[in-house]
Amino acid sequence: MPFDYGSGHINPAAAIDPGLIYDYDTNNLIDFLCSYGASVAQIKNLTGTPVYCKNPPIPSYNFNYPSIGVFNMSGNVSVYRTVTYVGEGPTVYYSKLQAITGVRSSVYPNVLRFSKSGEKLTYRIDFVPYKSSNGSFEFGSLTWRNDVHMVRSPIAVNVASV
Repeated sequence: MPFDYGSGHINPAAAIDPGLIYDYDTNNLIDFLCSYGASVAQIKNLTGTPVYCKNPPIPSYNFNYPSIGVFNMSGNVSVYRTVTYVGEGPTVYYSKLQAITGVRSSVYPNVLRFSKSGEKLTYRIDFVPYKSSNGSFEFGSLTWRNDVHMVRSPIAVNVASV
């Protein structure tokens, strides 16, 4: 079952040399809480200081998390992620997008060229639904691969309407 696993499984040996990482910090967590309607008072209970949400809030599918999920998709959606290269010397990562039933999808750029460790690059995945998923989720994945690493992001989409 796809929801039984995902990105984030810990492999201690691979964690030492991950290849690519998705930065996610407290600001992303606050954006997450805001996207689900948390009030200023609720967020202050967590942070100790008043924090105001962006208006409109960032859609949850655009949080910089390795897994990608789009719920209640209505029409075309573009999802953005930024990865940081952690390695030695320049490298090139190639994308492989596993098809999702009822959705045409493509990644831009489909090749990430890093010149040095610590460099950040952003990619976009465009989802174009052509068939409703009738309340269920459809699954796929995006894998970035170079000569040494394979970095996989599971994708789950729920198409409400085309």
